[in-house]
This record gives sequence, structure tokens and C-alpha cells, in this order.
Amino acid sequence: MIDVTNLRIFYICAIAMLLSAIVPFTSVYADENQQLQIEIRYTNGDRISTYQAEYVVYQDNEKTPFIEKELEINPDTLYLPQNHEYRVEVFVNGIFSEMKKIELNEQSEKLQINIPLSGGIKFNVFYEDGETPLEGSTIVIKSHNGQEQRRGVIDTQGDSMRYWLQSTNYESEHYTAEIYFEDFLLHTVSNIKIQQAMEQDLKITIPVPAVVEELLVFQLYDSELNKISKSDGIYSISLMDKNDVSIAESEISARGLVYFSNIPSGIYKVLVMKDGEHASLWDDIEIAIIGNQNEFELIQTPVSEPVSEPVSEPVSEPVSEGFFPTFVEPITYDSTSEEYYLTCNCVAFRLDDIQDYWLTDVQVELLDLFSEKEIPLTVGIIANDFGNDAKIVDAVKNQLADNRISIANHGLVHNPFTNYDKQEQNEMIVEANKKIHELLNVNPKIFIPPENKFNKDTKEVLIENGFTHLSAALFSDSPPFLLEQKSFYRFPQMAETGGYVPSQNRIVGVSADETFSDTMTGLNEHGLAVITLHPQEFAVFEGGQYVNEVNQEQIDELSSLIEKIQSQNISIIFLEDIQYNMFKVTSENQV
Repeated sequence: MIDVTNLRIFYICAIAMLLSAIVPFTSVYADENQQLQIEIRYTNGDRISTYQAEYVVYQDNEKTPFIEKELEINPDTLYLPQNHEYRVEVFVNGIFSEMKKIELNEQSEKLQINIPLSGGIKFNVFYEDGETPLEGSTIVIKSHNGQEQRRGVIDTQGDSMRYWLQSTNYESEHYTAEIYFEDFLLHTVSNIKIQQAMEQDLKITIPVPAVVEELLVFQLYDSELNKISKSDGIYSISLMDKNDVSIAESEISARGLVYFSNIPSGIYKVLVMKDGEHASLWDDIEIAIIGNQNEFELIQTPVSEPVSEPVSEPVSEPVSEGFFPTFVEPITYDSTSEEYYLTCNCVAFRLDDIQDYWLTDVQVELLDLFSEKEIPLTVGIIANDFGNDAKIVDAVKNQLADNRISIANHGLVHNPFTNYDKQEQNEMIVEANKKIHELLNVNPKIFIPPENKFNKDTKEVLIENGFTHLSAALFSDSPPFLLEQKSFYRFPQMAETGGYVPSQNRIVGVSADETFSDTMTGLNEHGLAVITLHPQEFAVFEGGQYVNEVNQEQIDELSSLIEKIQSQNISIIFLEDIQYNMFKVTSENQV
């Protein structure tokens, strides 16, 4: 009789032998890790410093990085799945330095990557005469991806330190230098190349005079926008430098104006004085005197907070019908009306950086959210990067057809307009509007400057091309922001739903409470508030990059923000309608 137990053992052994013949032995261990040591040296044999160095590892033919890592020790050791090809790319100072491939099989490997030597660069920075040093200004050097690499102060000779940075050995690699007066951007120089193992000096001439010889005119207003005249008292203005030293002081003239001339270019704190004493009803503001603006308006801070409901007489207010009115009558004022100051008690949302093939699902989610909540949204389109991605283009067209959004020109490309002269700015504005019109059949009248950076030329070009609104940010656009009877309005960002974190080199979402607090500050101080959104802060961040996936936690913060605003009876309107929603606050309806 056959032993059943032995027969079963025989069958099991036979099957095991058959499987071992069919299944390759190596596949059992295909996912085991193997050691890879990476050492990075310069072409002269010296090991590189770990400072501002990183490397990216790709597996096989994948385009998504397998590992992104800052270089913390050199050589560095990784443990990677064996039986794959790996491509290692090295970056120093944000600049691509070199790439090398290696097959990692069943034994440990050592990969040495030799990168080009660094180069030295010193900047010589002068005013527009090319001779007067821009002493005390700040220079910021960035790699082409916008990451800050070095920062320094220009000395009495107009010189910076000599900075040693990774050389640029590929066409797409370059540096950018930004020149600042304190936090005020003066000038940007792009496409700076650095040669390996060489020293170079780069002279930069800033389009700013050393001394502003033109007449500077200041007009004072009280809180009800009545002009201050000499009959109201002995008013004067003092210009204070960063050390709170008065550089110049001038009294109000018979015409009710305060004049200055021959003022050295710089950032000044403006103090309004009455009878020789500081007039605290005017906030101390900082202005840039650099020759691009010669007229300034200073408005007294209102004593009382604005009320949430407008008075009905003698102000004629807009009437909304349906979702959004197609036309709004501007407010008018009766000649017998009481003294007042203005507020709109309103908020406008602005979504920047709409473009093709970039966080498309996130962009569409934001458009849908505002549509579902019936909230107006002003959308800034980068014209040269929009039109080929059917998903985002169709989403914008659908929302536009339903009057859910308005369109703003956010530049032809996303480069600061301060990089270009007036003619180039004009060409870019016209071309961007042309592209947007061809796609969406609208002619934008709102301009959102890329990176919120603009200058006097930008404003002139916008006005010449029939634009009615400029929306930048408080760091680049100084108050006052006049709210009525203008053909061109400046309504800057007062709050945002995300902020740039230098240590992470990315935009990170902030809480609804933080954005709401900044919004209320804008309303109380300026009578309006514009809130800026970027797709990045609503996207998931993984592996050192944004992925096309909605960050639901941040979407919930946005919904909470909208609810907070609505709970305070604050209107949410289109940006271009802010001036139509102004109402006066008088002694009868002040809180």
C-alpha cells in the first residue's frame, strides 16, 4: 500500500523543483537594497563643501526623482534597490553642476562625480550717473530658480564682497542680482554667467539719480479727504532717514502744498508736523524717493472705525440683481452732504498664476469652490503659458460664461516688469491682452504685475493702454490708495492665503485666522482689502515638490476664511468693482 504522507511530500518537492526552474533566482532578491557611495569633487580633485549642495537621484528612465537630498556629508552613502540604473544629478548654489549614471547590481558601488570649479564675482553698483556709489544698498544674488544664494551690503566705493559661486556651464543656468534700498526693490539684473576658476567684476548702473532734483509735492488731506490749507494751521513735513535723522523739513505753502527739492535718493519716513509738534493723526509712512514719483498724498487716519452698513442718503449706491450685476452705477455725492470719509467694507479675492499643465487639478478645484459658493473671483492669467491645456482653459471659459470670474492680465511671462524698459513693457502688455482676447474674448483692464513688481513706466503704459486697475502688494505700492473719482485705481494685496518660507524655499498655506486678521487690518487702515491666492498653497507638497493633488486641509481653511468674512457682513466683490461700492462714514453713523 502506498504511504499517502510520503506521496504528498514527493508532490510538494516536485512542485518546488519545477518552480525553482521557472522563476529566475535573481527575481526573488530583486527588491533587496545595495549600498551606493556618492563622492563629489571638483575637476581639480578637491572634495566640494556640503554648503548649498544637493543631489537628485532618478531610477531607470523615470522622470520623477527617486531621492532628493541635501549634501550633509561628502562622501554620502545611500541604500538603493539593486538591479536598477541610477542617474545622479548634482546641484550647487541652485545651479546644475554635473550628472552621472551607474548600474547598481549585487555588490556595493562607489560613484565619483566631478563638477566644474566655482567662479568669483564682485559687483560694482552705481547710481544712473555711473560714478556715484550706491552706498548702503543691499544686493541679493539668486539662482535662476529664484533661490537666494548670497546677500550683502554695498560699501562706500560701490563694491560688494567677492562671492564664490558654482560656475554656469550650461545655457539655461544663470544667476540674478537684485538691488534694494532696505526692502524696496530698485533694479534687477538677469542672465549673469560665472566662469569656472575665474574672477570677474560686474558693474551695475541703477536707473535712479543720486539726488532727485525735481520738485517733490506733498498734499495733506484730513480724514474726510478735505485738503489741508495754510488757514488750518502751520503744518510741515519732515523727511527722516533710517536713523530717524531729519534730512529735510518744509512748511505748507499758501497753496496748501509742501515742497521739497534736491533730496538724495533713499527710503524716508514721512512725519507730518503741526505747530512744530508731531501730528499723530497722520500715520508715519515710508516712501521711496528715487525719481519715479514726484507727487504724494497723505491722508489723515480716521478717528472712528468704519461701520458695516452704508448710509442711504445722499449717497447713491449700486444695486445688485442676480449673481453679479453686469453694470454698476458709481456713487455720487450731493453738494449739501455732510463731511465723510470713505470705506467699501468689502473684500476682493484674486487668484494669481493661472497657466497650462501646472497643478491643473488644484487650479480647477479653486475655480469650482468659488463658483459653488457664488463668490466673485478675479483670475490672473500668464498669457504666454495659457491656451493649450484644455482642462484649465475650459474651466476658465465656463466660469467666465457664467459671470463667475473676471480676468486680469498677469503678464506675458512671469518675470518682474522692473526688468524691462518702457517700450518692452508696453509690447508685453499689448501682446498679453491680445492673446487673452483671442482665447477668451475679453480685454482685461486689470493688471497684476508678476511678483508684484512694477515701476513708474508700468503705470504709464497701463494708463496709455486703457487699463483701469493695478493690483500689486503693499511692499511694492505705497499708500494712500484713493477710492473715488479716478480713472486709474491702485488696489494692492492686503492679505494672502499662503506665505513664502525661505528655509523651505516654497509657499506654505496659512490659517484662516491669520489671513482674516490681515484682511481686517487692510479694511481698517485703507478702506478695502484684496486677498491673494496662489495654487501652490492648495497643492500637496511631497518629495521636495508640489504635486497635482488638492491639499484638502488648506481648502478647508479657505472655506473657513470665506465664512468668517461673510459672518461680519463684509461684502465680497470683484476687484474692479471696489470703487463703486464706496460709501461715506459720517458723524451720524459712526460707531
